[in-house]
Amino acid sequence: MSENRPNPKVKCIVNTCTHWMPGNKCAAANIDILNEEVGKMSTIPEQTECKTFAERRGIANMLGSSDNVNWVGFAEEMVGQGRQLNPTVTCVVDTCKYWYDGNLCNVEAIEIVGKKVSECQATDCATFEYSGRPSKNEKMQQAREKGEKFR
Repeated sequence: MSENRPNPKVKCIVNTCTHWMPGNKCAAANIDILNEEVGKMSTIPEQTECKTFAERRGIANMLGSSDNVNWVGFAEEMVGQGRQLNPTVTCVVDTCKYWYDGNLCNVEAIEIVGKKVSECQATDCATFEYSGRPSKNEKMQQAREKGEKFR
């Protein structure tokens, strides 16, 4: 791994999300990948979730999620300047073989999936592979679920 922050390319096929863009791109500035259930650490992709998911239900909902948009990348993508529109990835699923210290994802690309979903629990990180390691992040995820600052 390089000295730079690893950041996988994100392919998102969750077209019901406010951040989804044609070409299965994600316009979010950052996505958070979590274990679906606090206290039940992931061993299969279906136990992960994209916590950043916000259902596309109308203009009010779209505006509500606008604080987490990669505006520069979005604008460049729309005018065809060739920039890769790609969010940073924060992942607390430390039972994944691609998890890296600092809640980073150390893989070239990830895929977020979920057909006709309306809540983040129905999304999955399809790239997740169980490492066989016990989790060290349970307390951090519990703090996140309580609305405390996520680090």
